[in-house]
Parts: sequence; structure tokens; C-alpha cells
Amino acid sequence: MQEFQGAGYRYAPTKTELEAATAGAGADKLLGLFAFSNMNVALDKIDGRRGAKKGLAGGSVVDDYGFPDQPMLDEMAKAAIATLKKQSKGFVLMIEGASIDKQAHNMDSERWMLDTIEFDRAVQVAQDFARENGDTLVIVTADHECSGAALIGGSMLTDQALLDAATKKGAANLRDKVVGVYEKAGFPRYRIAADGYPEATDIDYRLLVGYGANADRYEDWRTNATPLRDSQQPLAKAEPLKWYPANAAERDDATGEFLVTGQVPGEQAVHTATDIPLSAFGPGALAFTGVIDNTDVFFKLAQAAVKGATAPADATGAKRPAKVTKQ
Repeated sequence: MQEFQGAGYRYAPTKTELEAATAGAGADKLLGLFAFSNMNVALDKIDGRRGAKKGLAGGSVVDDYGFPDQPMLDEMAKAAIATLKKQSKGFVLMIEGASIDKQAHNMDSERWMLDTIEFDRAVQVAQDFARENGDTLVIVTADHECSGAALIGGSMLTDQALLDAATKKGAANLRDKVVGVYEKAGFPRYRIAADGYPEATDIDYRLLVGYGANADRYEDWRTNATPLRDSQQPLAKAEPLKWYPANAAERDDATGEFLVTGQVPGEQAVHTATDIPLSAFGPGALAFTGVIDNTDVFFKLAQAAVKGATAPADATGAKRPAKVTKQ
């Protein structure tokens, strides 16, 4: 950090200091480091901002990890763009929502769903900049699919009735009386708060998520109070560690006891070979059409960054150039 600061970088270790670094004219060079390793996920950051006391040491989860003032992905995207747009020759920026994958491995449905919302908000930041700057290409994709996640239906129960079903346990109560498909599915009553995220994830007639590449897990269809323990993400204090389970089986075994047998061995869901979507916005977007091998995406990106993307041939067979002009 001292070397970065010596090279002229403004250092921001918190959301508050990130906002200060980009206020007014803002920094020309910026380094933001907000955790020792993996940051907390969107659900836990949002709970921390809302004052939800879900951390089992008396505060929030982000309090337990010792970083209560972490920025969201869209806030980091805004700060990065505000800094990089000063470069007269343009820039290349990669924004990653890494914990969608990590929480799908953990089969922690609400955590990867809210991280997907967080990622979507970061995409909006990039698109807004691209609309204002016609020489900007935005690519949205992933490196792979994880866990074979699918919406399998909607709960037939209110949240209170689902709580009661969990106390009775077993498939007869937590599958047969809960999982609604076709016309039996309830309509989920999610309400979006002013911050852009659901007011609550434990709701009446909630969406039910299943997995096609999961390990064994116990399901009660409710939001897990705390995330799984992350070996790459040290807690600020040793004491709360016992409240963060090491794996999904340890997390879920105490509630519900509706065992969903996995398709894979081990303790985590796995990556699948399912195709993933790729979206492109801006000049050169037409180069990213059809089914593309993942390595070709890299070369098309490199071409766009260096000399402009070339679109597929039109009806006459001629190539349609789509230049990225500011480079």
C-alpha cells in the first residue's frame, strides 16, 4: 500500500473513504482494498447497512468480519469509471461479481440471488456510461455456470406456515406441502426497498430454488442467517467462528431435516458444462453473436480494445466495421 501511495495512488479502505476519493475532481489514481480477502456478499452488506443484527456476536455479519463499511459492486464500478475516464487514450475495466459462483457452490440461494442483483446494478452503471460515451463497448458474461441452479416452483405457504412446516420436518412437510408447481405455485410477495434490494427474503409464497449439480443438502427453504465459513476470509475475532458453519450439511442439519440427495460427492455444488449467456452493448456488439467458444471471446475483446471490433458479414458478404474510436 505504501508503494502504491508513493506512486500517486489514493488509497480507500472503506466505502466512506472511497466516496471521499471520488468526490469533486476525484483521484487520478485509486486503490480500493476493503477486506483481507473475499469481501462479504450483498445480502450481508445490505443487512449491515440496514442495522439487521444477524451476526451471532450481537451485531451484523459484516461486524463479525470487522469490515462494516464495505462498498457495493455498483459503487465500486462508479468509482472506477470516474477515475479511469480521465485517461485520454481510453481504458479497459473488468468488474467481477465473484461471489455469485462462491455462494452457488455453497447452495446458499438467497446469497447468490442478491449478489446477482448487485451485479445487475453494476451492469447498469457500465451501460449508463456507455450511453453517454458512444465509443464504449460493454460485455457481460461469466466464466461458467455453477450448481445447475433452477427455479423449480413457488411455495404454497405463507412464511409463518413454512416456519411451522420446518418444525415438523421431513419430505412430507417440507416438500409435499411446500413445493408448488404449475397452478399450485404461489405468487412470491417480494417487495423492493429504496436501496434496490428486497425488503426481506423470507416472504410468503417465496420462489423455490433447486440445483442440478449439488452435493447432499438439507432444505428448509429459508434464508440462512450467516454465510458459510470462508477459509479465504478471516474473521476479525476468533470467537464468532463457531457460528459460521464449515459446510452446507453442518449449516442445515439442525433445521428441517428434508434431505435432498446430491448428484455429486463432497460438500459443494460444482461447475457445469451448461452454456452461459453473453451480452454486448455498444460499438462492436455485433461481433458477439451466436454460439462462441469461450477463448474466442477473449480475442474479440482484444480486437475491440486495440483496433475496433469487426462485425459479422452482412447480406452481401461484406464486413461491417464497428470502430471503437477513442483508444
